[in-house]
Amino acid sequence: MTSVTEDTRCRVRPQRHDAISLDGKDRHEFKDHPAAVRHAHFHAVDRVAAQRFFASAYHPSWRISEFAKGSTITHHRCAAEHLTVDNVTIQGRVDCEIRTTDGFIVIQPRSGSLIAVGDGAPNADTPLLAVDGFPRLLRLNSVRFTVASIDADLLQQVAAGSHTPMPQQVEFLSSRPRTPAAARIWRDTFDYVTTSFASADTVRHPLLVTAAARLLAAALIECFPSNISAGQSAPNDPSVPKALQTAMSFIHRHAAMNIGVKDVAAVVHLTPRAVQYLFRQQLDTTPTEYLRRVRLHRAHQDLISGDRSVTTVSEIAQRWGFAHTGRFAVLYRQTYGESPHTALKRTAGG
Repeated sequence: MTSVTEDTRCRVRPQRHDAISLDGKDRHEFKDHPAAVRHAHFHAVDRVAAQRFFASAYHPSWRISEFAKGSTITHHRCAAEHLTVDNVTIQGRVDCEIRTTDGFIVIQPRSGSLIAVGDGAPNADTPLLAVDGFPRLLRLNSVRFTVASIDADLLQQVAAGSHTPMPQQVEFLSSRPRTPAAARIWRDTFDYVTTSFASADTVRHPLLVTAAARLLAAALIECFPSNISAGQSAPNDPSVPKALQTAMSFIHRHAAMNIGVKDVAAVVHLTPRAVQYLFRQQLDTTPTEYLRRVRLHRAHQDLISGDRSVTTVSEIAQRWGFAHTGRFAVLYRQTYGESPHTALKRTAGG
């Protein structure tokens, strides 16, 4: 029998879903108990039921575009106030487009084939972050994966407690963890939280559930590159190739200078093409984009600590290599949620 449990407090929309049992009939089964984590189970053997379920289970929706004959989907949700954890098993071949607008979703592959279109190769165990601006088409074939849906307010609270200065809104810059070590940290943390949410000994203790949710939010911030971490120093991580560490350190030290990919390549004794590949493979970005992030972060720091009576947005932008103030303003707003003029004006108290 298929069971569905509703948690009306959860902000990641764990809703009441039409459940399809193995005999093809719609069934609902609700259990009302005072728990900090609520559980819901869903099973589908046809495309229409799967489409209806995923359209309502995630916001704005996950859209099933392909559902091969004979495929089945089993979905188990553990829902808390600011975090849901979903265990999904798919038998057969299914294509699904994922989107999100008001939260952060991370997909952790467990087994089978999960291909994010555009990445080229199956993702054996590397987590995939899906946030607004990173829509993804997933090709799924006999796969099992876990989904974390983290409330945006919780992420902002956790980030504000450990990062100063803070942008108005956390923005992630890549759908992949910053390093292989970061991917392992995320996976280990997620495994712990998943186990905790599934434990009957944990779910009736709200403080433990809240702590677990905050722990996973902290892991997301620390493991994935964002606008609050892009300007930090290069990592001293043994899992990061030495050439990449050297390249990142060079960029951080010379961000205010007129440097480019050829300069970075000369420092690490590689060809520009090899440097491009190194950054793409390890950081899911390019040397030029990484340099832009570092410069933008430095400009942000100057703006929020500056005095508009002695400096201007244009001066700060040019100091960090942004020759066109208008384009700098657009990039700054996209990253920090406000115009650079507003940031400078606010810090001056004007």
